[in-house]
Order: sequence, then C-alpha cells, then structure tokens
Amino acid sequence: MITTEDVLRELFDQLPEVKDSNDSLFKVKFNWGNQDDLNLFLSQFKSTTKYPLIWLVDGEDTIDIYSTEINRKARLIIAKQSIHQTNTNPIVWDSEFRDVLNPLLENVLKCLNESGKTMIKNGIHKIKRDANYSDKSAISATIDPWNIIILDFDLVIFPYQCFHTIKFN
Repeated sequence: MITTEDVLRELFDQLPEVKDSNDSLFKVKFNWGNQDDLNLFLSQFKSTTKYPLIWLVDGEDTIDIYSTEINRKARLIIAKQSIHQTNTNPIVWDSEFRDVLNPLLENVLKCLNESGKTMIKNGIHKIKRDANYSDKSAISATIDPWNIIILDFDLVIFPYQCFHTIKFN
C-alpha cells in the first residue's frame, strides 16, 4: 500500500542541500507525526543535524478505490532552529527566512508540483511565517525555538505514476 508519508519521504529526498546564512550546507530532514513524535525526533539529534526540517503533521488519507488518486489535507511545517531569539523580525527575516526558509519553501512547492506523482490541488495553498515560534502552552511543547513556515494545502498523490527528476536552480 502506498502512503503519503512514503511518497513525501521519497520526494523530499530529492531536495538539494540548504545553505544557511553562514554558507554551511545541510541536508533537509523529513519526518511526520504528532507533537510527541516531533519531540522524540528532535531529542535524538544534535542541534546542528536536525535542521532544516520538514514535518508532516498527522492527517488522514482519502482513498477512493475507483479513483487513481490519494487525497489529503496536508500541513507541512518547514522549520529551522532560531539563532536570533533576541532579534527583531527584520533581522530574522533577512537572515533566516530570506536565506534559508523561503528558498526551501520554493523547492518544496517545486517538488510537489513537478514530481509527476504529486500535486497541490488547484494550485491553492496557504503559507504562514512565524519567527521564534515555540509552543510553550502545549503540555508537550516543542523542544527548540523555531523559525517556521507552515504550508497548508490539499495534496493529490497519483500512486501509479513514477517520479520525475526535478531540476533545482
């Protein structure tokens, strides 16, 4: 059985390394689950090796046995550990969003729309950017302060299609 998690893992494995504001290169990590899964994942890595991270929030696949599609209301959190927790938004935006998170978002959108196996339904998606995010109100709050982009969209997977090779700039 083909699952959203497996498809996205294979898809995002094509992403190029991300260069941070210090010109260091990092492989993008992908994982999924609920808040407890996220905290377990984050606790297993040194701070420099777990980011940038694409986290698929738990969801449900809709499968029509008479269709050749899998559909899902998807939420991806694209995260980078915040290194500017005491700075104002313009500094955070100029270094972490402009240099790291926005280019990664562009590549994620390119993957989703050019893979041949996935697409964003009707091309419609919502984006929310949040600097120095940390959900301290939750019982199991995120371990690290983040700079994040939340991407909400309706994902369509064509399980019987092959992945295309995606060319990144």
